[in-house]
Amino acid sequence: MYKQIIFAISSLALLALSSVSAHAEQESCYLMQEETASNRSETPAAPFTPFTGKVTKNKVRLRAQPNLDSPVVKELSQNDMLIISGEADDFFAVQPPNGLKAFVFRTYVLDNVIEASRVNVRLQPDTEAPIIAQLKAGDRIEGNISSVNSKWLEISPPSTARFYVSKDYIEKIGDASMMGILEKKRDEINILLNATYLASQTEMQKSFPEINLDQVYLNLNKLINEHKGYPEQAARAKELLSSTQDAYLQKKISYLEAKTKIVQEDWQQKNQQLNEQMKSQQQKMSHLEQQLNRPNGSAPFIAYNGMSNKMAAWVPVEKSIFEEWSRNNDDRSEEEFYQEQSQSTVALRGTIEPYNRVIKNKPGDYVLVNQSNHLPIAYLYSTKVNLQDHVGHVVTIQGAQRNNNNFAFPAYFVLSIE
Repeated sequence: MYKQIIFAISSLALLALSSVSAHAEQESCYLMQEETASNRSETPAAPFTPFTGKVTKNKVRLRAQPNLDSPVVKELSQNDMLIISGEADDFFAVQPPNGLKAFVFRTYVLDNVIEASRVNVRLQPDTEAPIIAQLKAGDRIEGNISSVNSKWLEISPPSTARFYVSKDYIEKIGDASMMGILEKKRDEINILLNATYLASQTEMQKSFPEINLDQVYLNLNKLINEHKGYPEQAARAKELLSSTQDAYLQKKISYLEAKTKIVQEDWQQKNQQLNEQMKSQQQKMSHLEQQLNRPNGSAPFIAYNGMSNKMAAWVPVEKSIFEEWSRNNDDRSEEEFYQEQSQSTVALRGTIEPYNRVIKNKPGDYVLVNQSNHLPIAYLYSTKVNLQDHVGHVVTIQGAQRNNNNFAFPAYFVLSIE
């Protein structure tokens, strides 16, 4: 009996020891599992490498948080560039883009220094606007009083602020430093574009013949063809090229019109002068014809229709002599003048020869030569008789004496010839 009791006690002891061992093993297993899980959760993720991203579509929404319910900060345009600093699910975290404004309540700012802890930076000058960052006491800021709400300061977003954009609309174009390189390039392009604009304006202020747009066109074509990665600047270059060409064309048209007008006015002036000269000549001819063709038929200056040039050349001389006589004789007519002249003529006989010497104030176009000694007797001219028809012939003339202008022989106006 005693042995049975000992055996029973031994069995119970073994069973208890077995149970404790199983429990200890189970605890050990649990501890190993927790340790494994703990080791697995503490494995560090691969660090995110910031890069420069380019927006691939228009109107891509930049949000305050990485979810579709988050407030929209702004809409991005195609080819806008961003510094991608991290990721959250389907979104990239981006550094604040250039031109974005933020707002701080002025109560917490003194002399551009934050005076409180955990001061909220918001998207709008409103306490209900989304918070994008916080500033701590002592942080220095630069800002201006908001034109919308004077209780707020308008500042640039802190560098700690992050915004979010869908990964589907971002293309990696280089590492984080690429952003600075591209922005520097954009600045250089803008400088060239502005300088070219000023050069075009300077050239267009010159007179048309002095304008030289070769360098302007060279710069603009370079901006259009070699910098297509900057569509905004390329579009401005195209617009400037078009406006410059239009302005140059208008300048050319105005210049040619002005030049044509000058030529036309010069031609009109010369034409008017010529017309005036012709009119004056016609008036002289008309007056001469009136003088030579009197209504009473006396025709003192035209003996017949075939008056020669030599005869016509003496008409002004005879007219002057007649007008002086008429003033001294109660404005008597030309017919009466030649009637009086015929009463005091001199009869001369000899051979008529031409007197062709080109001298000033010669007293006649012909000379009457003595038959016997061939010496000159007198100088002759006439508006009534064509003396050329009698050259070389021995004739008798009836002549009225005229001024011989101090030549060696007397001068006569021939009224008739036999």
